[in-house]
Amino acid sequence: MTSTDVLIPALRYEPLPAALAAHATRTWLDEESGAPLRCCLRDSRPGERVALVAATPPGPEGAYRETGPVFLHADGCADPTDAGYPHDWRRRTQVFRAYDRSGAIVGGEVVRPGSGQEEAAARLLADPDVAFLQTRNVVFGCYMLTIRRWPDDVATA
Repeated sequence: MTSTDVLIPALRYEPLPAALAAHATRTWLDEESGAPLRCCLRDSRPGERVALVAATPPGPEGAYRETGPVFLHADGCADPTDAGYPHDWRRRTQVFRAYDRSGAIVGGEVVRPGSGQEEAAARLLADPDVAFLQTRNVVFGCYMLTIRRWPDDVATA
């Protein structure tokens, strides 16, 4: 291992509960696909019913707590089928925001499309003061998912 290699810890990628779709402001039958579904951490497929919901993801507190638009399956869905970073979302530029245990933002990194998402998460979570990450789209600023160490040994220390 060289000094530029990053040891990737076990990471947990947390979806939003599909039950939030009950509070949808709009639902539709997706004919085109590509809406990033926060319930199963993949893009929508043609023929799926999609819900637009105002969600406040858990974690950030005070001024850092945000509510914003997210897409979910309108009729519920299974949990993500892959435990890794969502494959469909690797093509999107994201910002990874780092938060401490109190829910305050303490840093972040812009992550370009490709395959470096796990390395970026590992770099940010290497700081023992960082409790979790939240990823967001760069253009629209929408919440995508939360990333934590697994097991979450820092939060219980």
